[in-house]
Amino acid sequence: MSDPKRYYRKNLTSHGLIYIGGEEVEMSVKNLSITGLLAELSSSSPIQTIEDLFNAISASTKVDLYLPDMRLMGEAEVVRADLVEGHIHLALVFTHISHDVENTLYKRKAYRKDIISPGQIVFNKKKYAFTTRNVSVTGLMVHLAEKIEVPNDTHTIFDFKLLKLRGEIRVVWSEPAEDGGTYMGLEYMHMEKTDIKGIPRFAPPEKS
Repeated sequence: MSDPKRYYRKNLTSHGLIYIGGEEVEMSVKNLSITGLLAELSSSSPIQTIEDLFNAISASTKVDLYLPDMRLMGEAEVVRADLVEGHIHLALVFTHISHDVENTLYKRKAYRKDIISPGQIVFNKKKYAFTTRNVSVTGLMVHLAEKIEVPNDTHTIFDFKLLKLRGEIRVVWSEPAEDGGTYMGLEYMHMEKTDIKGIPRFAPPEKS
């Protein structure tokens, strides 16, 4: 008799990317359920052994996923790993997943990771505290507690300690927040640090 608590898993062959150990790695999906999936890392992956995997996820078992065939993107947690015929197999449980991401990704050109963490930005020689809503390799979406009107294309400086990012940034858009504050979309211009560890790009191929 089957376990009613065990979610149905569909066997399939699909390919995607997983961001693990600071790198985007190709993977194939062996089976999929509504709660997670079983993935096989590519033979070209820098992770070839269980020890490699342990080192890659020693700081966090959370990873980012992009499955273009299924138009899925988001975060998952590594709950089990096995070495099967020389390939690393990962059992992953979804923690935050978005569906139908194809058009959004083409528009944005890069994956946006949901991160809520504080930072600072300067307007008219005054420092304002912000809290990020999402972060990509090209910019940030932030929330300011205060209502502030800033013209689009304003250039200023910012500091985001979590990812050790600071430098010049451009206001792409801004709009009032429902709590009386302000939302802003910001694009990196010139930064002291150019590599952004912990954030995948997951950029789609160029359209012909």
